[in-house]
Formats: sequence, structure tokens, C-alpha cells
Amino acid sequence: MRRALPLVALLVASYAGAQTLPALAQRIDAITSVPPLDAAIWGIYVADDAGKTIYARNEQTLMTPASNRKLFAAATAASCNALDRQLTTELWRDGDDVILRGGGDPSLGGRWAFDRDAVFAPFIASLRARGIAEVRDVIADASLFDRVTIPPSWKVGNLGSDYAVPTDALAYNENVVGVVADRCAHPIVATDPPFVPATAVVVCGAGEPAVLSDSSNAIAISGNMPEHFQWLAGIGDPALYAAQALRDALRRAGIVVTGKAAVNVAPRVWRERLAIIESPPLWQILSVVLKPSQNLYAEMLFKGLSAGDAQPASYAASEEIERRFLTTEAGIPGGDFHFVDGCGLSPDDLVTPRAVVTLLRWMNEPVRRGVWSLMLAQPGEEGTLRRRLLPLAGRLHGKTGSINGVNALSGILENPDGTHRYFSIIINHHTADSSEALHAIDAVVAEIAR
Repeated sequence: MRRALPLVALLVASYAGAQTLPALAQRIDAITSVPPLDAAIWGIYVADDAGKTIYARNEQTLMTPASNRKLFAAATAASCNALDRQLTTELWRDGDDVILRGGGDPSLGGRWAFDRDAVFAPFIASLRARGIAEVRDVIADASLFDRVTIPPSWKVGNLGSDYAVPTDALAYNENVVGVVADRCAHPIVATDPPFVPATAVVVCGAGEPAVLSDSSNAIAISGNMPEHFQWLAGIGDPALYAAQALRDALRRAGIVVTGKAAVNVAPRVWRERLAIIESPPLWQILSVVLKPSQNLYAEMLFKGLSAGDAQPASYAASEEIERRFLTTEAGIPGGDFHFVDGCGLSPDDLVTPRAVVTLLRWMNEPVRRGVWSLMLAQPGEEGTLRRRLLPLAGRLHGKTGSINGVNALSGILENPDGTHRYFSIIINHHTADSSEALHAIDAVVAEIAR
């Protein structure tokens, strides 16, 4: 009798498991069968710590992942660099010119620059320490990256927006400018930063005007405009924008600039390095990639993977570096992904839900778990999950994704017993409102967490 008890317990446990998994499948299938999302393509995969499948639906189908693509770019960047690495922007002097040399830092003058006057303070201090009161040209050296600043697969309609800005070796203010226009009959336009020029040729009317930045980064507003209008516009030339910002800072600091702001794209040796500005550590930059899902940060880090060799950094070279990491270290089959940008804005990015879960399991291995738990979004905290799945606060770490017709959420769920469930939910080709899709995805996650 004593020898039979373990067998009875095993049979009971097996019976309970057999009842649980079909019940979960039925509940998930019921959620996904509600119109209009029943006509969409759902890709769902759920696995446990050992990689055992808990639920699968189109798990080996290539899906457009939207910003779930950032998980792969972030993991590659973390694998190729120390997480405390800081990217540098350098000030050089060559004759009467000063050179702003880009090192691929997306954060210069960005979200941590609460005092814009302080952004270039180390550079101004270095000039003053040498008694330099006048310079000629302010040159942005963007030679670390090649000249493909916009992924060719991005939709034209996205360009010019704050989430689809050009990518270069230099960035300033996250490559956007704030625009405020009033009095449509006689427009008054203000920009932030104020050194950006802007004009408005508009007529009073409902709707939003077009806001475009030209190659000199000047802003032009046209079309119908209400009495008050504000916008966050992407600039045309990131490197020139950084040079213009430095020129403005020098002038406000009392250093005379007699020449122009210009851009250099050919690698060359400058005469004297004067100072450097360091970025926040890489883990903090990756947190911006993954929590608020910032596209520029993802693009610059991804393209920067191939920086430092004889040739300028390129998308093709970075894609090869990422592929080697994903297939060898992360153990993802090469046919399970195809990426053409760094952030997931392109509808041509493709990945299987199985690949996403494999990567999440790699991230959550004990040696890495603590770091990635800091960088992924969580319910109720900073990032794209701050108002979603609040009952799972403290249990869920994940990454969202949304573009037209696509919504996704993938993540790591901690069970009460300390084990984990890994999931990827991707909806493609749907015509529902994004809010409907998010509601359905959250309902599926709630069932997975039960």
C-alpha cells in the first residue's frame, strides 16, 4: 500500500494536468474567435522554464512583430557590449574649426537633458580653459555610420513623424523639434529648441496642417490649420541638427562663431581632441528602447553594432552580427526571423512566436534575469504597460508592439511557486481598433497567468 501511494498521486496529477491544458486552450480560443479579430491571423506560443509547450497556435509562422522586434536588437546589443558601457560624443579642434564627432549616442540633448544649456557645458568649459573666444565653422562628424539614414522598408507616410526620424552617428533632442503655431489668419510660430527656423503658409480650417523639415532642418507648416496647433516633428538631418545646437550653445555662452554649421561624412583624422560627453550606461539606454519603446534609440544601437571597423556602420553589417548572435548564442533557428530595421516600424520585419519565446527564455536564465527584469516594461510602472494588466504587477515583464493592423505583447510571467511561463502573442492583418486588439491580448495573458 505504501508503495502504491506515489503512483496514485502521479495519476491524479496527470489527470489534473490533462484537464488544465485543454481548458486553457478552450479559453484562449474563445477570446480569439470574437469578431472582428476572428478574421485576423493570431500567433501565440506559451512555454514553461523547460521549454515545454503549454499552448501553441501558428507558433512557427512568420509574423510582423511591430516593436516586439526591439527585443532582438536589445539582446544583441547587450550581448556584444558591457551593460555599463557609455557611448561618447567628442569635441575636436582643427585650425579655427570645432568638430562634434558622433559616437552613436541617441541620448545627447534628449530625455535626460532637463537643462538644455548644460548639454554642451563640458565642451564650452574646454574651450574657455584654452582661452578660445572665437571659432569659425562648427562641423558635425557623422562618419561612424554610412549614409543610409532611413531604412528603405519604412512607409513613406510615417516619415517626418517623431517616431520615424533619420538615424545617424549623431543625434540631438532625439531628432525632433517641438512646433507651436497660433492665430491661423496671421500665424505666429514658435519652435523648441528656438534656434530652428519655421514658417507657416496656412488657411484657417479644421484638421491638421502638414509639418515638414527640409535638409537644413527648417520647419514649414502648410494646409488647413486650427487657431492653435502643436506638433512634434522629426528633423531632416540629425548630424546638422547637432552641429546647429552646438553653434547655438557656443553663441549663448559668449563664444563667437564666424562660420557655418556643416556636416562631414568622410573618415578623417582631426587635429586635437578637447573634451568628451558620455551617455548614460547602456542598460539605461536599453531601458528606453524596451519600456517606452523608443524607435530612435533602437535604430542607433542596432546600427552601431557594426561601428568601429574599417567601414562605416551599416544595416547589412549589423544584421549579420545580430544573426550570428541569435542563431548561435540564443539558439533561435535562422528561418524563424527576418529583420530589416532595428525598431520594428517596418511591416517587412518577420519573426515566429516560437523565436520570441526562445529569446525570452534566454533573457530569463538566472545569470541574466536580474538585469532584464529592470529593462523590460512592467504593469503599473514606466513604459507601455503602465496602464495595462495591473493585477499582474510584480509578476509580468514584457514588451508591447503596435503598427497598423498589428498588435503584440510578449513577456515573462512569474508563477507563485517561482517558476515561469513565457508567451508571445502577435495579431496580424486585423481591422479592429487597436484598443479592441489590446483588450483581447490582455485577456489571453490573464488566462495564461491563471
